[in-house]
Amino acid sequence: MKKILLAILTSSLFIITPLTAQAENSIGFAAGSTRGMGVTYRHLPDAGSTSSLGWQVTGLPYITKESGVVSAGGAVLWLLNRGNVGMAYASFGVGTMAMWENCTDEEDLFCEEESNFGIGFGPGIGFELRLVENFGWSVDVPLAILLANGEFEGVYPIPNSALVYYW
Repeated sequence: MKKILLAILTSSLFIITPLTAQAENSIGFAAGSTRGMGVTYRHLPDAGSTSSLGWQVTGLPYITKESGVVSAGGAVLWLLNRGNVGMAYASFGVGTMAMWENCTDEEDLFCEEESNFGIGFGPGIGFELRLVENFGWSVDVPLAILLANGEFEGVYPIPNSALVYYW
């Protein structure tokens, strides 16, 4: 399932990129239920472009000998309106997180191997403010459908947020 999700996300980037030839790009940090958590890259159409479609990918691995956490996510962004200091957008995103712990001490009676996988996906609406010329801060609230270890957990409005640098 993880490999299929990664293949879909990667292939969608190659499909979406030509649609927004004139673009502004950004890199920064993001966290959220339908974006993942970690370093993020965002690709948006220029203000003069006829396209209103952009995308964002986020991810960060933290892996040690005994445990690990890997977070990844992506979203398609539809610009609704763009002003001088901000923009409004609708989005559809997918965020995943995998966590595991390996039991390396065989003498420890309470040591248990454990692994968990979660995914959140859904549509949302948000805004971005340009704090200064090249920095932007965005917040959006999705209707996140959450699954944990393959079981439905609920639908929650857990926000996404990002702080990015544009060039």
